Amino acid sequence: MTTGFTGADLANLVNEAALLAGRQSKVVVEKIDFIQAVERSIAGIEKKTAKLQGSEKAVVARHEAGHAVVGTAVASLLPGQPRVEKLSILPRSGGALGFTYTPPTSEDRYLLFIDELRGRLATLLGGRAAEEFVYSGRVSTGALDDIRRATDMAYKAVAEYGLNQTIGPVSIATLSAGGMDESGGGAPWGRDQGHLVDLVQGEVKALLQSALDVALSVVRANPSVLEGLGAHLEEKEKVEGEELQEWLKLVVAPTELAIFISGKQESLISGKQESFFHCRLALVNNCILLLLLNVK
Repeated sequence: MTTGFTGADLANLVNEAALLAGRQSKVVVEKIDFIQAVERSIAGIEKKTAKLQGSEKAVVARHEAGHAVVGTAVASLLPGQPRVEKLSILPRSGGALGFTYTPPTSEDRYLLFIDELRGRLATLLGGRAAEEFVYSGRVSTGALDDIRRATDMAYKAVAEYGLNQTIGPVSIATLSAGGMDESGGGAPWGRDQGHLVDLVQGEVKALLQSALDVALSVVRANPSVLEGLGAHLEEKEKVEGEELQEWLKLVVAPTELAIFISGKQESLISGKQESFFHCRLALVNNCILLLLLNVK
C-alpha cells in the first residue's frame, strides 16, 4: 500500500490515519484508517456534500468502470501487477469527479518495463474509451487529467527513455543540444531541430492513439461488465472488495491488447516508416550531391 513512500510520507500517513480514527472516537488506529489516509494522499478528500447527479453521474460511473475493465485486462497479461481495489464517484478535493484505486506493487520498484508502460497508457485512456463506446463517440471533458498524464508518460517514453520505433535509443534533448553541458544537462531543443520535434510529436501521437484504440478494443470485448459495473457504481457510488472482484473476474483480455503491450504492432509499422525514412534521406543526399557538383 505504501510502496515508494519516503519516511516523511509515512509519518504524514500515520498522522492522517490517527486523525481519522480520532474523529470516530476510536481507541486504536485500524487498517481502514490507513487505507483512507492513503486514498486522501493520492486522490484528495471526499466531498461528501457535493454529489454528482443525472447524466454526469452516469458518465463518470462508466468512465471509472472503463479504467477498471482495461486495468484488469492489462493486469491479467502482466504477472505481478496489482489489481483494481476500489471505485468511487464521490468528487474529491483535488478536482477529480471519480476515483479508481489500484495499489502499488507489493515491492519497492525503481524501474518500469516497456510492457508495463504500455499497459499504463491503455489503462489511463480506458475511461475515455468507455465514454466513446457507451455514448457512441459523444465524450466528455472528464478525461482531462488522464490525457495529460498519458501524454507526459508517452513523451518521456519517446524522448527520454528511448522507447520508440523511428528515432532510436537516444536522448532527444541531448542530441538536439549537441551534447551535454557542464551541468550534465542539455538544452531542450537546439537550432534547426524542427525535424526532431516533428518526429517526437509524431511518435507520441501514434503511441497515444494506439493506446486509445486498444483500450476501445478491451471495452468492446467486455460490454456486459462495463455496463453492469458502471450501472452498479452509479447506484452505490462506491464499489470495492469482493463485490468489485465479482465483476472484474469476468473481464477478458482481447488479442489486440496483448499485441499492443508486447509492441509487436508498432514493430511492423516501424519497418515501413524506417524504409520511408531511408528513402527520404537518400533523396536529400542526392540533392546535396547535385548542388555540390553544380558549384564546382
